[in-house]
Amino acid sequence: MFEDVTVTFNNSDPRCVTDYKVINDKEEVWIDFTLNSAKEDMYSYVFEVSAGTQQSTRYTIAITDPTQRRNFSAVIKLPNTTFPAAALRDGKQSYRICALNEKGVYIGDGYKKVTVDVNPSFMIYANRDIFLPDTVAKSLPSFFSLTDATGFSYTNAAANAAKIDFGIYRKPGSNSTAQTPTWVVNLYSPSVATNPLTVYDISGFSPKRTTKFSQPVTGQATAFLTTAISGSSIETLAKARAITFNETTQTLPANGIAAGNAVFFLTPEGKYGMMYINAVTADLQKRPYVNVSIKVQR
Repeated sequence: MFEDVTVTFNNSDPRCVTDYKVINDKEEVWIDFTLNSAKEDMYSYVFEVSAGTQQSTRYTIAITDPTQRRNFSAVIKLPNTTFPAAALRDGKQSYRICALNEKGVYIGDGYKKVTVDVNPSFMIYANRDIFLPDTVAKSLPSFFSLTDATGFSYTNAAANAAKIDFGIYRKPGSNSTAQTPTWVVNLYSPSVATNPLTVYDISGFSPKRTTKFSQPVTGQATAFLTTAISGSSIETLAKARAITFNETTQTLPANGIAAGNAVFFLTPEGKYGMMYINAVTADLQKRPYVNVSIKVQR
């Protein structure tokens, strides 16, 4: 039965994919296809998107022209806001075209698919720990490089100043009381006008990187996992925020560097990125730290 339907992927343009195609981020891809049904009329088709381990997403599109019930052609151009799940992401993503009859029943896909492989356009650094400052020994890594996700303590920070994008610190939250103390965590660039953590003298750091930051944005788990999927999508997310700050200045713990929040940034090299806060917790020695994951353009 299913052999009665064939799918041909046409090479009508250099942007077309007919089997397997490697592209770079921001390039356009066309899926030019022709559906043929030998025995049964087609009333719609399914555009199926499959990426990695995620469950496939299917879009059903009606075939409205009655003269094309047995032979139908169309071109799907990606990226395309009509098919958000088909957004071009780093790595491999496959697409199928399936025909449906008048009752919406699957009648075949020609046993074919096409695959687009997008070259890597961003780096991801998962689960990196940044400790809150220890103001006595000054040996815990409370400074951080977004370029390679390396942490530095105050004792070796000056020697690595050219790599450091920010440090973190905490202060009592505006909702803190003697009975229920709270802490809000913020970050600051070495190029900040006024050092918020005076116990760490950063005046001698040279050179000082001038990475700019957004204020923390709440509820960013889904965006980090499923929207920030390429260098261009990270840039789009970042540009939707005001990335003009040398420090975050939140007063409530939930609005600062807190689990589920993200800070967007722009490096001096012009690379956009997103830092997602996985947790604010403490180790077995009760030393508080922040666990983060980072996506940054290559």
